[in-house]
Amino acid sequence: MTERDHDAEFRELLDRAARLPKSIEPSRDLWPGIETRIAGKRPGTGEGDRGRNRALWLVIPLAAAALLALLLLGRRGVPQAGGGGGAWEVTRLAGVPLVGAAPLAATGALRVGDWLETDDSSRAVIQVGDIGRVEVKPDTRIRLVRAQRTDHRLALERGEIYAKVDAPPRLFFVETPAGTAVDLGCAYTLAVDSSGNGTIHVTAGYVEFDWGGRRSIVPLGFRADTRRGFGPGTPYAEDAPEELRRALAAFDFANGGPVAVRRALAAARSEDAVSLWHLLGRVDLSLRREVYDRLASLVPPPLPPGVAREDVLRLDPAALQTYWNTIRRIAWRKTILRGIRDIDPRTGTAR
Repeated sequence: MTERDHDAEFRELLDRAARLPKSIEPSRDLWPGIETRIAGKRPGTGEGDRGRNRALWLVIPLAAAALLALLLLGRRGVPQAGGGGGAWEVTRLAGVPLVGAAPLAATGALRVGDWLETDDSSRAVIQVGDIGRVEVKPDTRIRLVRAQRTDHRLALERGEIYAKVDAPPRLFFVETPAGTAVDLGCAYTLAVDSSGNGTIHVTAGYVEFDWGGRRSIVPLGFRADTRRGFGPGTPYAEDAPEELRRALAAFDFANGGPVAVRRALAAARSEDAVSLWHLLGRVDLSLRREVYDRLASLVPPPLPPGVAREDVLRLDPAALQTYWNTIRRIAWRKTILRGIRDIDPRTGTAR
């Protein structure tokens, strides 16, 4: 059994223990029979003694079970469940970070509602329950919103963080003024400036960024800009042509319209299919046909029987998902190969 299997089994045990009744009333009085079997003990002579003994018989096992659960909980470091409960460990890396108004010692606790703030010379690391860690860079202000088993949530007001999470998707969230980053099993850097605008750069796995129904899926090797009041922009490869990046920014945040879209189509390479796939759902039908045709020329869609071009144009979820699965695999392979090419074979380090 793997470590993750053990964790899942442990969490299931805790959930079941939490659902146990607070008291158990047997169908009949069991104490007389138990009492007579205890060697060397005389039965209680009074009703008060019998009531106290029966209460102890019920309470002691439940208390032992609760104590065992608490010991296991402390040993494993699982955050508390429930409305707003829980705290995460935070460690000072440099300088003097603040938790609330108090300077952080070597280690401390970040509780729900607490702000962690770093100045231009301080850094810290937050342990995200037992699923990951967040490095808080200088000049950053971040708050713990929730610390639950199914909702690990921070709010980044400004600054920069590096998050690395090893857990099933949709357990870790970072709120920003321009939307929420949703972990899909990944590592990423997220930066937010004083105006609430920012950039997310994914270095492992995928991140979904949501705002007001607008969604961007940012895979390994891609970035997405975010703007307060607009949400996430169209993801682009970290080595995307400058003309493509300018065109996408104009379309996403500056009302660039069809002119900006056509500039993006002209500049796109096969590596940029992720960007064009996102554009399908962000343009009107007349322009969508142009986006689809350009995308299909770069990465032909492997449409299964019964799924046609028109299904994609009407944004059928199944057709879009089929296309996305092919595009993301190609993007992943190209990113990995690009990373290998950038490694010096003599030293094993990046060139």
